Amino acid sequence: MNSSLDEILDGRRWRLREYPFRHLWAEPVFRRTRYEQMALELRQLLAVDGTDGFQRNMRGYDATGHSFRPGYRGAFEAFLSSEFRDALSRVFDVPVTCDVNASLHHHEAGAASGQVHNDLNPGWFVARPHPDGVNLADSGRCSYRYGTTSEPGLETVERVRAVAVLYYLDNGPWFPGRGGETGLYLDRTTAVTEPTVLVPPTDNGMLAFECTPTSFHTYLASTTQRNSLVLWLHRSKEDAVTRWTDREIVRWARASGR
Repeated sequence: MNSSLDEILDGRRWRLREYPFRHLWAEPVFRRTRYEQMALELRQLLAVDGTDGFQRNMRGYDATGHSFRPGYRGAFEAFLSSEFRDALSRVFDVPVTCDVNASLHHHEAGAASGQVHNDLNPGWFVARPHPDGVNLADSGRCSYRYGTTSEPGLETVERVRAVAVLYYLDNGPWFPGRGGETGLYLDRTTAVTEPTVLVPPTDNGMLAFECTPTSFHTYLASTTQRNSLVLWLHRSKEDAVTRWTDREIVRWARASGR
């Protein structure tokens, strides 16, 4: 199912906005055939039980998720391609590595809103990219949050999130009052219910932004389900520290007893 971006993108303009921080909004992103393939794959995964389907394993986040694993082949491959990474690297003028963390998120109707945060977090990867040129996070071998490994002597590398991408799909018609938006905020202390900008979860729409100390955002509660692909591109830790300083990188809190 691997295709060049030119073959599957819809061709509409991607709009870069500056308020409340620089972010990209694109709609529609893909041609109808590719969008329908992704929506079908999402629905099939939602119907799978067990570890191969969606799991509730995102602490502090009222949603289930399905992570893409190394060697993934399917309808969402375009998001993992070097073409896609290079395009966003140019848009935000951010040097990105081949390291990618990508997953599908599913919020049930009535799922609680999240907390305002900026996504400027570290991520750990096995230091051995696959031949396809993408190094997907491999939680079975290396903890993305902490870098702990299941294999003695396994070489790992610490990265920092550089660009966040949210792609919305299979949600049905959206209208004001339905909820499920991504809220963007000027300040971390702003109430979750008072976002500066609302980005609707429109099917085949994509929100992207550089992860910075002020890229404050969160999920807002919905009256119906909300589905999305959530993806982070990464930069080297050295580049992040040079740009933001080490103290601006938000370390993951460890669970009790860890």
